[in-house]
Amino acid sequence: MGRIPSLTPDSQFPKLALEQTVQEFPDPNNAPGSYVFTWNIASAADLVLPWGRNVALRDRQLRDFWHTEPYLAGAMANRSFRNAALEWEIKGGGKKVEQAVTDILNSAIAGDAFGWVPFMMKFSQDIDDQDNGSFVELIRDPGIDANSRFQGPLAPVLGISHLDSNRCTRTGNPTYPVVYTDRKGEKHKLLWYQVIPFSNYPSAIETMNGVGYCSVTRVLRMAQTARAVILYKDEKISGRHYKQMHFVSGVSRQDIKDEMLRGQEEANNAGMVTFILPSILASLDPEKPVSTATIDLAGLPDGFNFDEDMKWYISCLALGFGVDYQEFAPLPGGNIGSSAQSMILHRKGSGKGPAVLMRTLSESFKNYGVLPRGSELRFNDKDEQEELERQEVRSGALEEEAIAVRSFILTPAAARKDLKERGIYSEETLAEVPEDYGEKQLDKTQGTGNPVGQTGGNTLREDAGRNTTGKPDQKAGDRLRK
Repeated sequence: MGRIPSLTPDSQFPKLALEQTVQEFPDPNNAPGSYVFTWNIASAADLVLPWGRNVALRDRQLRDFWHTEPYLAGAMANRSFRNAALEWEIKGGGKKVEQAVTDILNSAIAGDAFGWVPFMMKFSQDIDDQDNGSFVELIRDPGIDANSRFQGPLAPVLGISHLDSNRCTRTGNPTYPVVYTDRKGEKHKLLWYQVIPFSNYPSAIETMNGVGYCSVTRVLRMAQTARAVILYKDEKISGRHYKQMHFVSGVSRQDIKDEMLRGQEEANNAGMVTFILPSILASLDPEKPVSTATIDLAGLPDGFNFDEDMKWYISCLALGFGVDYQEFAPLPGGNIGSSAQSMILHRKGSGKGPAVLMRTLSESFKNYGVLPRGSELRFNDKDEQEELERQEVRSGALEEEAIAVRSFILTPAAARKDLKERGIYSEETLAEVPEDYGEKQLDKTQGTGNPVGQTGGNTLREDAGRNTTGKPDQKAGDRLRK
């Protein structure tokens, strides 16, 4: 029997891009066995530098902090998952161009992994927890022909790669906007066509060179308070530091200590791990009445309401991340909102954070040459939602123009001109319509007693859902039925 030919997988491994990237990857033969990081959690959470001072150090402090507060960590993860799951496609330029660009984006380099999902999750982390923003390296074809004009900024893009934001320094120079420091400490001045710097709400201060106010920065103070409350409740249950001081008279200190030790022994004998019965001291001296006074050493503010505070904290997270409240939690209270209210909030939310991200990526990839001329990156979720909204606008405009025509305010030609100027229909679409089209049909409706744009007492939208009975002798309204 002949040898069975091996099947070649349809691999998208970015080999050429990895050869040209500025990043220095670790040698697998010298990989360390484990990583040990130690830091003071409290200082990382509470001693964050003010914004604008030592951007790199402050960004490292933000990285140390956000995952120590569970609600903020959940918001960060939810944002990354959402961004990585957005459906997109390349349109324009021909099938081969569309497939080539799709392959480049689907094989994006993200450190030790490659693919759109890991790339987008790291991109989302940096854009939301780093004031410095996110950085995407554009790996271009170095070119073999020295005389070819397709070099430098005109060279085709082989791949894109995520750069660690904390290793990138913004220079403010438009020609060399970023200096990247690799693992060996070597610095690389990146030309404008080699890197795309992104920033979440960039500062207008010129000397900040595009450093922004990331989502974690915008919610930092509230997140620190929420973290302190959660830690307090945790330590209230499991901590061993003193929360109160008691002053007791009429009982000796040794009697109290002996009773506490006896209680511990009884709890151990009963198999109790966290619960212990209250201690009882019997046969006290009746001539020495017992009195106590208590001083609280740690406690929550007066009138503190955890549910109310968490409601406003979630609202703060939603505002800081530019999304709707319902993306992080159900609407507060028993009523979670009507379907119309939820739809309105969804549209408002999709027009903020998600829409800004989609448009930023699409425009940046086009401006920096990731997308060839004539092609575009389309996010299906956004485009489909916008198309539905455009259809509603078109339907309302058509009904308005039809009423104006049937009321003898506009002619069909004038209505078509108005629809073209309002952007409902393009000039190319209306170019094939004769100038007098609709005039004769309009003349037939005169004298029917319905000059206000209605037929048989129904609106145009209702009439669109009716069918004719096929009886020519009936009036216009009678010929229509549901």
